[in-house]
Amino acid sequence: MLNEDQNDLLKEHINVFIGKSANMLSEMANQRVLLKVPEIEVIDVRNMTKSNRPLFQHGHIVSSSMKFGDDFSGKAMLIFPAEKAKILVDSCMGEYDTSYSYNPEDIHLIDTDFDVLKEISNVILNSIIGEFSNLIGTKVDFSIPDVELIFVSENEQKMYLKSSVYMLIMYTSFFLEETQVEGAVVVALGLESLNMLIRKIDEILGEYDE
Repeated sequence: MLNEDQNDLLKEHINVFIGKSANMLSEMANQRVLLKVPEIEVIDVRNMTKSNRPLFQHGHIVSSSMKFGDDFSGKAMLIFPAEKAKILVDSCMGEYDTSYSYNPEDIHLIDTDFDVLKEISNVILNSIIGEFSNLIGTKVDFSIPDVELIFVSENEQKMYLKSSVYMLIMYTSFFLEETQVEGAVVVALGLESLNMLIRKIDEILGEYDE
């Protein structure tokens, strides 16, 4: 849905956005955290099969979601396979054990894990959506992130966001001192909000061409 120039410019801005959240996350985790977005994609939920890759691996996933609204509105999510979420939590808590096998079947998240994931999500999602609102020049109100561990089958992936229209997917990599964790930041938008974003990107591209 985005041409090459739009995609490149949007990814450039998103890497700046997520870099700011990485700085805040580094302070929270008391270690250096780097966040990179090597790939972004805008897809129509009604045509999920056209996506270059699955939204997330099927199985147990940790999904942290928050709604945002006003002129620019939608739902933002941070999604990890359960074992990746546990690795991220343990790394941030200084408890990551390289000798431990983070087997998806053996992962058990406790209340403390969910609290840490909620803090991580709050930092990242608030920062990204806040920066989007600054870019577009509009106000955005946030909800409190809701974190849940759910099982999603391969066939259910397409239904996971069935109430949404378009999704901006940011495939993210968390680089911590001892490990790397991959997940996805998903921003579900209606057509009007997506068009607001694309119009702003086109406006910036037009300024570059002048």
